[in-house]
Amino acid sequence: MHLAQIKVQNFRGISSADVSLAGNTVLLGDNNSGKSTLLEAVELALGADRLFRRPTIDEHDFYGGNYRENEVQVDVMVVDLDEEMQSRFRNHLEYWDATNSNLLTSLPGPDSDALPCVRIRFVGRYDADEDDFEGRTWFCSPEDEEGKPTSEARSADKREFGFLLLRALRTGTRAMSMERGSLLDVVLRAFEVEVQMWENLLEKLRGVPVAGVENPEFGQVLSSIDEAMKQIVASEWADAPHLRVSELTREDLRRVLRSFMATGAPGYAAPFNHQGSGTINSLVIAMLTLIAQKRNGRVIFAMEEPEISVPPTAQKRVVDLILALGGQAIFTTHSPYVLEEFEPEQMAVISRNHGTGELSSTRVHLPASLRIKAFRTGIRTRFCEALLARRVLVTEGDTEAVSYAALAKTAARANPTRFARLDTRGWAIFDAQGETNVAGFAGFFRGLGKDVAAVFDKQPADRKADIEASSDHAFEQQYGGFEDLVIAEVPIAAIRAYVDALIADAVWPSHVSEPDDGTDAAYLSALRKLLSKNKGDRYAADLVTGLAEADFPTSMVDVLERLKEASEPPTMTSAAPTYEPAAEAEGGQDDGGAPA
Repeated sequence: MHLAQIKVQNFRGISSADVSLAGNTVLLGDNNSGKSTLLEAVELALGADRLFRRPTIDEHDFYGGNYRENEVQVDVMVVDLDEEMQSRFRNHLEYWDATNSNLLTSLPGPDSDALPCVRIRFVGRYDADEDDFEGRTWFCSPEDEEGKPTSEARSADKREFGFLLLRALRTGTRAMSMERGSLLDVVLRAFEVEVQMWENLLEKLRGVPVAGVENPEFGQVLSSIDEAMKQIVASEWADAPHLRVSELTREDLRRVLRSFMATGAPGYAAPFNHQGSGTINSLVIAMLTLIAQKRNGRVIFAMEEPEISVPPTAQKRVVDLILALGGQAIFTTHSPYVLEEFEPEQMAVISRNHGTGELSSTRVHLPASLRIKAFRTGIRTRFCEALLARRVLVTEGDTEAVSYAALAKTAARANPTRFARLDTRGWAIFDAQGETNVAGFAGFFRGLGKDVAAVFDKQPADRKADIEASSDHAFEQQYGGFEDLVIAEVPIAAIRAYVDALIADAVWPSHVSEPDDGTDAAYLSALRKLLSKNKGDRYAADLVTGLAEADFPTSMVDVLERLKEASEPPTMTSAAPTYEPAAEAEGGQDDGGAPA
């Protein structure tokens, strides 16, 4: 059993989305791309306790805040149901063609490999008559003559799908509380434990003395209030004032009950959420294991950023443990260590058009030129940042990658109006490791919905055409190599100062000849040898970092300015409401100014 499709309309920052999943999945994308919103949309449809919240949705849950005209709608497709699930939902069964990722419109034939499925729909709307918001969940099949679902999905129905959204691995005060939807509550429901403690506990709390007649000073005040009240109302109406522990409702108790654990100090226990992160994380995993075992793997776990407050080695262990529980696991992450635990086909890149609110998802398919071994080896060092970014700048090599990043930082500090850091504008820099790889990698990232730029040395016409066709922004430098650009465009005074500083600080490499005389040609020759023979030592980046704005290489300046322009945020216009004046009656106004 797993989620195969998620469709969303008018929910928060998403105007529309149609996302396909296949088993365990990690959702990738930069901040504010819609990953968390997508998972919360699923919770609206499958979260068994979501409908207990009041209100279920509010103004801010509607796209653009337009709750008067729009409805929030979330459709989720749960496929590959086992026989027990098929029996329970037999009146709502449909069939999913996994090969073509679509819903069959008729019953499958005997040789079909279609999967039995159930569609659940959440609809949230504003009721103008009641001036309130409502949310209801339906089975999409069967439908009435108008194409509207007729059977409402109850909380008990939705619990059968075992969906659980963890917004962070450290679930704070909720994991071992008795609040609805907490992990402990889910475990108790999974084991069908009938919690009968409420009445006994409430009865005991009513008899717990807080302060009264046994406290001379406080008791005297309460007695005085009692006497005063009896002077005003009938004595049987004015029961003696007294204090109780709480308002004595089940919901009060659900909020305040906590599990305590040993602290290491003999005889002393503290609330579980006061424990260390390792203890809490272990507790969460243990509870998820219980849920999965009890439900025989019929679970769908969605977890946001399991790397929070967890060291790298523990991140990988946590993900591995969750994946081993069975069922389906859906993660969001910004961690290369988490990403390493997934195959490329399990990675879905999420992107959202911030102008229209349309969200799209693209599965990672490696090009033929990129071997899986190279991809796995480079996850941490090369691919992760680009996969998580909104925009990617592909360079020929490491020297260009580091130098453009360094100059962008320097330029942004020197003139923030004219320049911007590449990272703050969402540009991740990717080293293609060779000019012949630029077009291939540019096309790879562009195919994942990224905005792609490429900067490269002068190329043959056919290779340049390939790069331009694979990129949204192509910048050909009119030099045979990056060293040539630096030599040609950095003023000689700045080059002299840089070379002299390296020699004076005794960090000039011994295998590179120093300038043999004081001529400009000698300095240029020495710098060229330094940059050519020591590419990995990033001397070019150090040089451009120390330049004044007037000395920046013009070719690099042009690229940085155009990248800044290409990443300008969309202009948000917010027109104030306008009101049409009431039409004047024919004949205008009389002499006295009153309406005619």
